[in-house]
This record gives sequence, structure tokens and C-alpha cells, in this order.
Amino acid sequence: MGDERISYSALKGMSADELRAGLAAEPARSVALVRAAAHNGILSAQVVYGQMLLDGTGVARDPQAAYRWFVIAADAGSLDGVNMVGRCHELGWGVPRDLEEAGRRYRAAADEGHVWAQFNLGTLLVNAADFAVDPALALHWFVRAARRGHPKAMAMVGRFLEQGWGRPADPVAARRWYRRAALGGDYRGQFDYARTRYADGAAEEARAWFARSIETAVPDFCRLAAEGLRASGDPALEAIATRALERVRAAEDAQAAADRDEAQARAAARAARPRRGFGRWLRRR
Repeated sequence: MGDERISYSALKGMSADELRAGLAAEPARSVALVRAAAHNGILSAQVVYGQMLLDGTGVARDPQAAYRWFVIAADAGSLDGVNMVGRCHELGWGVPRDLEEAGRRYRAAADEGHVWAQFNLGTLLVNAADFAVDPALALHWFVRAARRGHPKAMAMVGRFLEQGWGRPADPVAARRWYRRAALGGDYRGQFDYARTRYADGAAEEARAWFARSIETAVPDFCRLAAEGLRASGDPALEAIATRALERVRAAEDAQAAADRDEAQARAAARAARPRRGFGRWLRRR
């Protein structure tokens, strides 16, 4: 199903069931529908297609093209697009890193109530090197996002309160925010809530939250968590640390396989290209 064959009227004429079926298909098939919608000016599809290009989901990975689609969506008024343009500038996805531009984009979307932009702006203000770090302003944006139900922002509010960054420490309030983040599914919130509960003597509850955190955490966090859990001397926590490192190894193996597949696909594409001029060279000889 090529995107050239899907017109705007055809998209509008699809039933909800047809659209759901198309979008739920394998990425190589659903991407045609998303791409067609993007080319026909549907903002949400432009952002989704940009994400597909960024991740290499159903298409060859192309960060530069992803960035262009995010800009198209942002310029047309999509706050998701504005936020993703900020992410690209912050992390150098398809465009040179520019933290000032990232901050401007995040602020534009954050002011309009985009919770991910609020969280991203807070993170930039508290963590980024070579940027005007402002913990008090960062907390402001984390609180705004947390109050709108953003679990990762909740965890950051908890961290500010526990550490006493910019205000007196309040471990009790910090624990409440960690619990809210944990219940919301944020792995950092789950780990921090487990850590505070373990310190309170609620070891069984803490172990359950530690284990839950590890199952959704990114590899870098799993690696760091494993170090802390192993240092506890608690056999149950050491077992969770072992599981964390298993997930790190699995992620590394999956990434290595994906890199090999991408390299093979690129090599096959190069081999399939016609070798222009070779026949003329033979004839000249």
C-alpha cells in the first residue's frame, strides 16, 4: 500500500474500523497509512511519521527527515511537533545540538500547557550543561506538569523535596510524590518510592516496587540500579540486581542485532543501485 495511492478523500472515507486495522498492522504496512495522512496535512500523523523516521519503525531510520516532519507539524500549530523540534535540538537528532533553541521550543509549548514540554523544559533547566541552569524555575515547570498527572514530573518533584533543592527538605511530602509517580508507572518514581519504603522498614513492599521498576527501566538506569541493589547486602535485592543486568544484556543484544540488520539493509540497497558509466567504460576500451 503506497502512500501515493491514498488520497485525502480516501482517508476521510475510511471507517473507524478500517483506520484502526491499518494503524494496528505491522509497521511496514501501517507506515503507508501514516505517511499518506502526513502528506495530506494531518498534523498528528506528521508527528507520528516523524517519530517512525526517528526510530526506524517500518521505514529506514532518517533523523534528518524526522526533524523536517516535526518542523512541518510545529509550523502548522502542533504542540507535539513543537516539543519534538525541541527534543531534536536538545539531543542533536537530525540537526546540530542547540540548547537555547531547544529551550525556546519547549517554553513555547509549555506556555500552552503541553505537559511533556513542561517536563522537558524542567529537565533542561536542572540538568543541561552549557545552559542557563535554574533549579527554582525547573521546579516550577515540574510542579505544573505533575499537577496535570505527568508521572515523571511527579518523581522529579519528589526528588526536589527529598534533597531540599531550593527549599527546606520535606521527606514526607517527597514520599507522597514518589508514590504518585510509582502508581503512575514511572520507573524512577517506583525505584525512589521503593528506596524510601525500604528505609522505613517496609522491606517486603519495597522489594516489590524495586522489582517492578526494573521491568520497565531503560538499560542505563538498570545498570545503576543494580549497583545500588547489590550494595545492600539483602539477598532478595541482589536477585533483583541480577534481573536488572539480564535486562541490560538483552537490550544490548537487541541493539546489536538491529545495528546488523540496518547495516545489511544499507549494503543491500547500495548493491542494488545501478553502476552508472560502467558500460561506457567497457565500450571505450
